[in-house]
Amino acid sequence: MKKRHSIFYSLVIVSALVIVCFVIFFYTRALNQTISDNVIRSISEIAEHDKSTIQSYIEICWEDLSEIQERLMRSDCRTLSEVGTQLSLECSTNNFSHLCLVAENGAVYADDSITYVSGDGNDGERLDFFSVFEGNADRVITRYDGKILDGWPQSENILYGIRLSDFEVEGVRFIGMLGINDISSIQDKMVIDSFFKDGEPRGHSALIDRNGNYIVNINKEVYQNKQNNLYEHLRQSAQSELNYQELAERLANSETFGFYHSHVGEDYKELFYFIPFAEGIDLYFIMSVNEAVFAEQSRTFVTMSIAMLAASMTIVIAMLAVMMRYQIKTIRTREAARSQKEFLSNMSHEIRTPLNGLIGMNHLIMAHIDDDSQRSQIKEWLQKSHRTAGYLLSLVNDILDMSKLQAGKVDLIQEPLSVAGLMEEIAAMQADNIKSRGVDFSVETDLTEPYIVGDATRIKQILMNIVGNAAKFTPSGRFIRLSVRQERTDDTHVTTIYQCEDGGIGISREYIGKIFDSFSQEQNRPATGIKGTGLGMAISKLLANAMGGDITVESQLEVGSTFTVTIPSVIATDIPDYLREEACADSDGTAPCSGQKDRPLKILVAEDVDLNAEVLLEILSMEGFETAHAANGQEALDLFAQSAVGEFDIILMDMQMPVMDGCSAARKIRRLNRPDASSVTIYACTANTFQEDRALALESGMNDFLSKPVDIGVLLKKLMAGKNDTGNGNG
Repeated sequence: MKKRHSIFYSLVIVSALVIVCFVIFFYTRALNQTISDNVIRSISEIAEHDKSTIQSYIEICWEDLSEIQERLMRSDCRTLSEVGTQLSLECSTNNFSHLCLVAENGAVYADDSITYVSGDGNDGERLDFFSVFEGNADRVITRYDGKILDGWPQSENILYGIRLSDFEVEGVRFIGMLGINDISSIQDKMVIDSFFKDGEPRGHSALIDRNGNYIVNINKEVYQNKQNNLYEHLRQSAQSELNYQELAERLANSETFGFYHSHVGEDYKELFYFIPFAEGIDLYFIMSVNEAVFAEQSRTFVTMSIAMLAASMTIVIAMLAVMMRYQIKTIRTREAARSQKEFLSNMSHEIRTPLNGLIGMNHLIMAHIDDDSQRSQIKEWLQKSHRTAGYLLSLVNDILDMSKLQAGKVDLIQEPLSVAGLMEEIAAMQADNIKSRGVDFSVETDLTEPYIVGDATRIKQILMNIVGNAAKFTPSGRFIRLSVRQERTDDTHVTTIYQCEDGGIGISREYIGKIFDSFSQEQNRPATGIKGTGLGMAISKLLANAMGGDITVESQLEVGSTFTVTIPSVIATDIPDYLREEACADSDGTAPCSGQKDRPLKILVAEDVDLNAEVLLEILSMEGFETAHAANGQEALDLFAQSAVGEFDIILMDMQMPVMDGCSAARKIRRLNRPDASSVTIYACTANTFQEDRALALESGMNDFLSKPVDIGVLLKKLMAGKNDTGNGNG
């Protein structure tokens, strides 16, 4: 499940990153387009402003000419000389550098009485002023770069003209008036300060007529070919979004538009923006801006926008990750709740079943207790009740172990242990059960390091589960073989490999994958009626993993199964005396290494629950021990302090008692000023089986730890070991 969650989480993150990349890509494109539109809008606003300024200036010039005409007519000039004088006077008070009148015969009468008549032999150097008024327009504007009249300087000029009517002097009829200005009068109004950088212009503006001829060009040098006609300029372009025919068509339609264009030999583009003048001014205003202006204006904004977008997307991804984390946590919580529900349901069923049997058998026993004819039946019921209680105890232990293991709170004790002794204990506990079923049972050992550091109780628990299962599912006439061997890892470590092979009914291939799951039992077994909690193998697997090892299984139906437990450990160097003594006592399987006391051992039982004390005292008396009872820790302390030296050999001390707890009583006993205070054997007896409880018991001066409910077999073995130690004088 965790792996599926991890894969799902990774896929979502990758998908989110892909989406972010696409968003950034399309966002950048949209952003660049928006910036380009904004720059074009800005250019259009500047162009509209400059065009309006120029248009106003042109209209002012035409209005000035109209006012000059009115004053000239009111002045009632009778001779052409007077007209010239009046024109000179008007030039001195207006913005025009020169003024002149064009007669219907083509003659030109200028200020300072300069006269020019078409056809006098100098036409090739002068403008044909009459042709300026050939159209129907009442007001005209044009450019002229040559000599206008003799005596006038040759330069770039703008000619403003208005059509005249009913103005005649000395028989000369005048059709129009011209005002002449240097081209700078308009160029000065076309400077684009917004697009200057380091003193260099990166944009320019111009005026053209509908034929593409430049009327005014503020920066003519920007064009490398220096063409005076825009159409010719476009014909020689490297790349242009419009050709000259398309441009001419749009100009003819008085459209406002823009397009990109690049010049031959240049690695940049320019945006040309065209805007027509108002009706009556047959010109176009052009603004051209280098694409570098777009890049510079957009770079900072794009960088900041992308940074903000990246930050926003990072926050979104982080929020998504947090949401996914909580979603996964919610899913796991639901799964845990479902598993817990299933666990509690199974546990309830498993516990209630033996409890129901116990209650039923107790009812039968109580109903027939006085019937002597039912004595044998009562004995059978008591035996079944005893077995059921043992099963119930193992079930509760398994459930508690499973809960701790799943919570990661498994308590492992790292202390020296004898591998051979551990194997012999398992064989001793399982041999009768296995052989009574008609199954051959053997134990094989191949040890290079007989003493290792580990948790003997947990290793024994694993092997007891495996061997117990093998006993359940191995039919009569077949075998169970328990073996152990070792592989040296390095100078200080060894791997111990325990193997249980049986000739049982085997495990199906489908169930092998579930055998280590909680409450798992194969249903289609021929050996129906075999009970089990379904937790033993799951606990064994978790315990082996907690010790850094593992369990594997190989099986074939009707052939048998082989369970292999691999546990790495440190080689024990300091071997405790009790391990050597156990080896000595078990060497011939009959007698310890030294003699025992002649008298029975006397045991002080410190237990505050009367029923527990009564049962324990009776069992000990039946086994030949002398006993004394203390109802709390204070009584135990007093009884030991008032006893003769060496009177008590062993103390069974409950840890939780009123008045004084067991640990406090043990500490005070150890501090008593008497020879046996430090040597008397004290066993902690408690229902608290956590590592911290064991550590607390040992820290208070107790010798060992017995968990409740007390296993009588384990208790008697401990007491016999204490009896042997007492016989050696090591109590």
